[in-house]
Amino acid sequence: MPFPPGFLFGTANADHQVEAHDPEHEDVWDLWERCQGLTPRGRGTDFWNRYEEDIAAAAGMGCKLFRFSIAWARVESSVGVFDPQALAHYRRVAECIRSHGMKVMVTLHHFVWPVWLERDHGGMIGEEFPDLFARYAARVAESLGDLVDWWISFNEPSQLTFGYIMPWWQNRYYMPPGLPRGTVVEAEAEAVGKLIPNLFRAHAWARMAIRARRADAKVGVNPLVTGFPTWLQMLMDWGACHRGLQEAVFKFTTSGALVSERGEVDIVIGGVTEGDQTRYEFSDPYLRTGKAVLVLEGYQGEGIASLVSKDVGVIGVGNQPDSWRRDLPEGARKKIFPNYDEARRALAEGKVAAVYGDAFFLLPSELKGGERFRFLATGLSDEHYVVVAPHGHARLVESVNKAVAAFQHELAGICEVPWVSRPEVVAKEIHRPLSLHELFAGGDSLPESMSGTRGMRRIKRRGKIRIGVRTDAPGVSSSCEEEGLEVRLARLIAKEVLGDEAKLDLVPLEPCERLEVLESKSSWLNWAWRFWGTTSIIANANWWYLGTSGRLPEELCPEEAVGAQDFVGLDYYWGLPTWRLHRFRLLEEAAHGRFLRAPVWPQGLFHALQRFHRWFPEQEILIVENGCVPSADAMTRGQYIKAHLAQVERAIAKGVPVKAYNYWSITSNREWGHAFDPNTDFGLYFVDLDRDPELKRQATEEVELLKSIIPK
Repeated sequence: MPFPPGFLFGTANADHQVEAHDPEHEDVWDLWERCQGLTPRGRGTDFWNRYEEDIAAAAGMGCKLFRFSIAWARVESSVGVFDPQALAHYRRVAECIRSHGMKVMVTLHHFVWPVWLERDHGGMIGEEFPDLFARYAARVAESLGDLVDWWISFNEPSQLTFGYIMPWWQNRYYMPPGLPRGTVVEAEAEAVGKLIPNLFRAHAWARMAIRARRADAKVGVNPLVTGFPTWLQMLMDWGACHRGLQEAVFKFTTSGALVSERGEVDIVIGGVTEGDQTRYEFSDPYLRTGKAVLVLEGYQGEGIASLVSKDVGVIGVGNQPDSWRRDLPEGARKKIFPNYDEARRALAEGKVAAVYGDAFFLLPSELKGGERFRFLATGLSDEHYVVVAPHGHARLVESVNKAVAAFQHELAGICEVPWVSRPEVVAKEIHRPLSLHELFAGGDSLPESMSGTRGMRRIKRRGKIRIGVRTDAPGVSSSCEEEGLEVRLARLIAKEVLGDEAKLDLVPLEPCERLEVLESKSSWLNWAWRFWGTTSIIANANWWYLGTSGRLPEELCPEEAVGAQDFVGLDYYWGLPTWRLHRFRLLEEAAHGRFLRAPVWPQGLFHALQRFHRWFPEQEILIVENGCVPSADAMTRGQYIKAHLAQVERAIAKGVPVKAYNYWSITSNREWGHAFDPNTDFGLYFVDLDRDPELKRQATEEVELLKSIIPK
């Protein structure tokens, strides 16, 4: 059936992801990206100056709705000090949308808030937050309320809990602000217990402030909904309504159920990036490096383009396949090698013209005859190497982090060799606070009460720590017999853990097997507890609408927030039917910004639309975000759009009052600290954020697809 009259197709973006960084008006994500070593937003897409171009492009597709967000840090530069010029700018954006015949949707809080709010007022869990947020909403409404058709108070409020919960299988918070180092699980539960009612109260007060200025204003929220089978969703919703049970499950799955796994080695060092796995515990990065291309000193070509029609050695391990497809020209012939020693030997013998890989392993300073080689290109990526341990070894990882901190002081000298053309992009010092609290005020190390002491006791009884190092690492490789950075770090870890750097067993590992030795027979237990704890507490987005429909305890959702909405908004991207629940880790891939592997289940959107219609039968429903990277789960972006719109049509045919569908997003944008590549590009218009100084907008195939779908 065709979409009904008045149905709105739209698109969107968010301030931090598209507006250029302004050092005078930083938000908490600017600090977070910097202190966590994430990809900074830089210029974004320069939407602040080029909004007319993007709005016109949306209108050209036939869109009738455009969503953008307000940068609170720009509008209120310090507490109580509002910038009339910033407010005037956002009014011009709204006017531009209206001038193109589109309706306006404005988000007040799209994952970011001012630094002063976090530093001086306790952030979103501070007592003042609801009042400060409502005052900000009132000022924005005074400035452009007459132009706004729909207001979003909080973008995906369910995701904000990740700033206060550090899952036990990670050593970092997913987003700011984080909690102080050493925070125990009970304190995390307490923080979330403050966050949720504060969000409800702030939303209700902001809605009152907006409607006091525009009585017909429509104010709502867009929780992120993950598609789960109906039976599982009902079970999660039931658990969310019982706070005592909810907290008990959270604490149990976070600490009590943790199984201390033991593999063939205690830890692994050697070319493992943070993006490689979700199944282990990671240390702080010990090296910041990047992809590079190595050639012989006498190579005549210029730049990577000279590799077209030439044989290039590549290493078939970890994230290398994805990166060589990104960085090497299509015409280069790839020859796969199992390690760097064999690839470099082939280069020296003239069997390949170049070798592509991680700069530090391509040309370590300890390499015999290293002067025969040079870099053709470096700095093709920015990656962090980490030490990896099995689950249940938090105390061991904390000791590793202390050794890593000592190791950082040795990096500068390691890179000072004449044949490294750009050492500043090969190794860089790394210091990563655990939370913004630590950035502002310093922090403490983990207390002895933290889980994971069993592995330390086993190591001390043995009297030696077993550390796996890859066979092509200096000090293990026959090409680099002199000890390199991995072996040096291993000795520092042994000294930190056992007080003697000689109490060390180095276990050579083939690069392709370096993580398999960490696996244990108990891994499935942690997977099971992780699945239940995550789905029942973290991934369950329905707690917002359980609250506004009056189903949550009042200590979580104050009475003033019940019914405090004028429409039902939701974001939907990924899901898993019953028969694919065993692939739950694919959802974790998405959480880490690897959306090419995210699980696609369009029917989950239909179930969500029906569920919210049952809960709020009198209110219209808006799909505030839905979108895809170039492909996911063997489905192209175009197929993804058509499949999800078919579910929207199906819901409308069943009587669900779906009012709008917003595609995320109008252009490529910065995906919250992740590197920009196909894994994170949702844009209908491609913008090469890293390599195109002009930030030219290039229409994708899906632009024409939407033009053909959207009614004229």
